[in-house]
Amino acid sequence: MSSRRNKILGSIAGSGAVAVRGAAEALFSTAGKGLLDEGAREGLRRAMVENTTAVVDALAPGLSMGAQATAKVIVDQGGKQAGALVLHEAARQAGQAALTDGASAVAAKALAREAMKTAGREVLKGAGKAAGIGFVVDGAFGAYEGVTAYQRGRMTKKEALAHAAQEASTGAVATGAGVLLAAGLVAVTGGAAAPLVFAVGAGGAIGAKQVLRRLINRASAKVLVPAVPDAGEPG
Repeated sequence: MSSRRNKILGSIAGSGAVAVRGAAEALFSTAGKGLLDEGAREGLRRAMVENTTAVVDALAPGLSMGAQATAKVIVDQGGKQAGALVLHEAARQAGQAALTDGASAVAAKALAREAMKTAGREVLKGAGKAAGIGFVVDGAFGAYEGVTAYQRGRMTKKEALAHAAQEASTGAVATGAGVLLAAGLVAVTGGAAAPLVFAVGAGGAIGAKQVLRRLINRASAKVLVPAVPDAGEPG
């Protein structure tokens, strides 16, 4: 993929990741903080950020430089809203439980349970939105490539359509995966600065797209290789 295309794909996933950061932090507060000790959390966070940032720097030069400003805008508009929604919904459900059961312990458990459910829904919703945008954007790139290849005689009409569908579907999977990767990191390790969350989401999406393309190309190559008869068989 071109650097420009990588930047667009990474920006979609990175922006989506920052938008659900508040919900991911709520997941950490309710369940994730008990999974790892502080040393393990810091090690995982460092390794994830270093690896995904390296992917961004290699495949989408310049994207990380704009992450600070982009992430700040998104977190101000989306991340805080997501976190507030999680807390509001959890408090409402816990209040209902307290009125029904009349027990603070039950209300506390209900609060944690509903916070996790609401936060999880917000993360999945954010990943779904990013996947939808990735589907459209990568599908447009794929359609352009397919039409160009068809006009030049490099693809049949069927192959061009298949290429567009392939790019659209892998773009959707990659962007959604980038958001989930970043959200999962925050949910397990705790709060992370918005630019770092952006970098993890972007790097995860770009890396996932590369892997998917390699797998598809490898599978296509196997299909295209003609069967070679054994030496002992006639003709």
